[in-house]
Amino acid sequence: MKKVWTVTIAAALLLSACGQKESADNNAASNTGAGGGAEQKTLTLGTSADYAPYEFHKQIDGKDTIVGFDIEIAKEIAKDMNAKLVISDMDFDGLLMALNTDKVDIVISGMTPTEERKQNVDFSKIYYRAEQGVLVKKGDEGKYTSLDSLKGKKIGVQKGSIQEGIAKEVEGAKLTALAKIPELVMELSSGRVDALIVEKPVAEQYLKTQDGIAMADVKIEQTEEEAGSAIAIKKGNKEVLDSVNKTIDRLQASGDIDRFVVEANEMVGE
Repeated sequence: MKKVWTVTIAAALLLSACGQKESADNNAASNTGAGGGAEQKTLTLGTSADYAPYEFHKQIDGKDTIVGFDIEIAKEIAKDMNAKLVISDMDFDGLLMALNTDKVDIVISGMTPTEERKQNVDFSKIYYRAEQGVLVKKGDEGKYTSLDSLKGKKIGVQKGSIQEGIAKEVEGAKLTALAKIPELVMELSSGRVDALIVEKPVAEQYLKTQDGIAMADVKIEQTEEEAGSAIAIKKGNKEVLDSVNKTIDRLQASGDIDRFVVEANEMVGE
C-alpha cells in the first residue's frame, strides 16, 4: 500500500547536482551500470522500504541494505540505461512530490496507477498484480467476512495508499492512516485498530513474524489495473518511460519478475 532515486539523463548539470545530494541521503547505493566512468548517468529511485516483499531493510554482511523485488527491477532498469542506481528511502505519501520536484527520477514502491495519480505523473506498464488482504487480531477472523462487516470499525491503512481509498468507502469506518506498515501492525496488535487493509503479499509476510494477527476471509473486488503496481515517472519524460517499459517487457518475457518475487519472499523469511 506502499523509495526515491534521481535519474540525470537530459542535463549533465542537473545530474551532477542531484546525484551529489541524493548520494548523501541513502545507504543503499548500487552501481549496476557498465564501466562506472565519470560520465556515467545516475538513476535515483524513490521508494518506501517498509513494504516486504516489495522493498524492505535487511542486514546483509552486517550492513543495513534495502532489498526486495522492486529493488531488483530497479537494478535492471538502471543496467539497461547504463546508469548508476541510487536509492532514496522515504515515506510513501511523499514519493510523488519528490518525483515532481526532481529529487528522484523514478518511483517504484508497489504503487497503484490510480486515475488521480495519473493526473500528476506518468506510469509504466503494470509489472505486478496482487490482491488486497485484511489483517485482524488472531481469534477475530470469523467476525469479518466482507468489507460490509468492517462498517463502523477502526481500520488502519498506509497514508496515501490505494488501501486508504478502499477504507474510505467503508461506511462509518474510523481510519488510522500512518506512514509505515510496521507502525500499523503495532496499532493492530495493541488493539488500537480492529483491522488493517494491506496488499496480500505484504500481509502474508507479517503473518510469518507476528504471532497475534491473522488474515480475515475478506475478498476485495478490484479491476486488473486497481490490483496492479506500476512505476511512476515525471510527466512528459518519454525517454525514461520508454526505457522503463522496455525493461519491464524483457523481465516479464524472461520470467525474471516472478523469480524476483520468489527470491524476495525467501529473503524475508531468512
